Amino acid sequence: MYAELIENLTAEDRKALAEQGVPSSRVSEWRTGFRVPTRPQALALATVKGVDYMELEKELVMIEATEEAKKKPAMASLLERIRIL
Repeated sequence: MYAELIENLTAEDRKALAEQGVPSSRVSEWRTGFRVPTRPQALALATVKGVDYMELEKELVMIEATEEAKKKPAMASLLERIRIL
C-alpha cells in the first residue's frame, strides 16, 4: 500500500500534505526511500489519500523493522518468528 500511495501522489496530494505541515522535500525523501513518514506524517498521508491509518502504520513499522534487521541479528530473528506465526 505504502509504495503505491507514494507512487501515485498527485500535485494536489502534495499540496494537501503541505497544508498539513508535510513539506514537499519530505515527500521527495519518501519517494527515494531515504525516509519513511513519521507517525504524524503517516496520519496526514492516510487522511489525504483516504486510506486506513492503522493499515498504513502497520506497513511502515514492518518497513522500519526490516531495515533494522539488516543490521541487528536479534531483530532479524524476531521478524522470522513473527512471519512464521
